Amino acid sequence: MDGILREMLHRMLTRSSKTTLYFFLLLYRKSAKTRRLTQRKPSSGPVCRLCLQEPGDPDKLGEFLQKDNLSVHYFCLILSSKLPQRGQSNRGFHGFLPEDIKKEAARASRKICFVCKKKGAAIKCQKDQCIKNFHLPCGQERGCLSQFFGEYKSFCEKHRPTQDIHQGNVGEESCVLCCEELSQASVENIQSPCCSQTVYHRTCIQKYAHTSAKHFFKCPHCNNREEFPQEMLRMGIHIPDRRWSLILCATCGSHGTHRDCSFLRSNNKKWECEECAPSAETTGLGEGAV
Repeated sequence: MDGILREMLHRMLTRSSKTTLYFFLLLYRKSAKTRRLTQRKPSSGPVCRLCLQEPGDPDKLGEFLQKDNLSVHYFCLILSSKLPQRGQSNRGFHGFLPEDIKKEAARASRKICFVCKKKGAAIKCQKDQCIKNFHLPCGQERGCLSQFFGEYKSFCEKHRPTQDIHQGNVGEESCVLCCEELSQASVENIQSPCCSQTVYHRTCIQKYAHTSAKHFFKCPHCNNREEFPQEMLRMGIHIPDRRWSLILCATCGSHGTHRDCSFLRSNNKKWECEECAPSAETTGLGEGAV
């Protein structure tokens, strides 16, 4: 492929066709990106049954779930086009049964990802008449978008929901959350519906959504709790429905921790902060002892 493109570029140079040369330069860059996706080294560890890739970034792919020699990304589970959730939440993987996951993987093994050109693409663009299938990580690299509400629809880069972001905001202002310059690529930015002049990095909003969760997620600029979450959901932001469980220090009562942050088991009823824990250690009780 490289040899053919180089020969065509050489011919274009001799003909002084700038427009055609520019076209083939773009084609060469696109083919190089595709080669990087298709030439990934085989993984030595567990991979997701539905996208055939490693655990990766949980902000992008969700929690990496493993049980009985079966591994899946949480987002791959809920976004796969034909995977039913037939069990209770405490069965299988959040209600997705192992036998159903294996059937979906078998179906996906016949579908080719339009990005990396490999089989195993479990997600299909939901736009009518569109036939594009893709692996979740591949789709994210190409600009595809998935929605985490309702029917959990996914769209390719051509049919994804868009926003009319005022170009004057991009490059002139910074993201409110990280204070760094906004990206020139529109798919990497996201605009507030309630504060129309405020634009954020998509990655910043996603991290904010994961730390605040559904019950505390609001516009960072004006605290809007209605329009802002709805628009973020439409634009593919995952907002988990999670309630934080706060445990106060059993000794002083002035400090607290989330159960998950301190890795406390569900049967742990007491916790002590760093200031109070040393006194407990002298009695043989460690931090988080019952």
